[in-house]
Amino acid sequence: MVQEEHPAIKGISLLACPLCQTGLSQVDTALKCVNGHSFDVAREGYVNLLLQKRSGDAKEMLRARRSFLERGFYAPLSDAVNELVRTHLQDVPGSLHVLDAGCGEGYYLDRLQCAFASRLDDCYIGLDVSKEAIRMAAKRYRQLCFVVADVKQRLVLGDHTIHAILNIFAPRNPSEFARVTIAGGILIVVIPAPEHLLRLRAALGLLGMEEQKQQHVREQFAGHFEFVESSSIAYSMHLNKEEIEQVVMMTPNYWHLTDEIRELMGKMEEIETEAGFSLMVFRRK
Repeated sequence: MVQEEHPAIKGISLLACPLCQTGLSQVDTALKCVNGHSFDVAREGYVNLLLQKRSGDAKEMLRARRSFLERGFYAPLSDAVNELVRTHLQDVPGSLHVLDAGCGEGYYLDRLQCAFASRLDDCYIGLDVSKEAIRMAAKRYRQLCFVVADVKQRLVLGDHTIHAILNIFAPRNPSEFARVTIAGGILIVVIPAPEHLLRLRAALGLLGMEEQKQQHVREQFAGHFEFVESSSIAYSMHLNKEEIEQVVMMTPNYWHLTDEIRELMGKMEEIETEAGFSLMVFRRK
């Protein structure tokens, strides 16, 4: 009998033991495999399947990101991702299995689940190396399955179990993405476009964008996935003082903040800057 504080979560049947790769099932307040390996389910409803401790986004970064995303600035991106899933997987028979690889605090996965709410048997799994991110996600989005796991290592999922992978501003693992995706399943990769936050980055001296990143991503996946299409989203954002700090703190710029950048940011009351994203769709060969 599963205890009341740890309700059964859809998606657990798709998970695999990180030690022996056999299936996991929920027994009371733990996930267990046939070989006796056991992993406690946290009070918030997530499970930690990391074999070695890894660092992820800091708590301050995650709180800034949640606050910023809740203001709707990236809702157009989320809507575009949801529409791509709908377009490319509209004919999937039975339940849809979705993995958000590098899910952070769960914003995009939750909005996808809400968009497909009429499909009651679908499973949504979010993986992230940050325990704090997964704790935040699981505490708020109780209907989803969240797991602490390293996307760069062997994924804690069975072979050919996933119909769609989301990879939004997150590390990529082409061979493992291919292993867990069914034949014909899709992968949606989102990266910032070169113009993303251009005026803000120029004003504060923030990190630049990797050149030819979209081509690099396509080359990464060429051996396992067929490139299907790419699209872009661009629009302006008017940010106030608090939102400027949030959008800086939620990105890798957090790890590179200098006293000079903090001083400039403190003097900035508002700015009109760009949002720009590149979306790429791949199909499993």
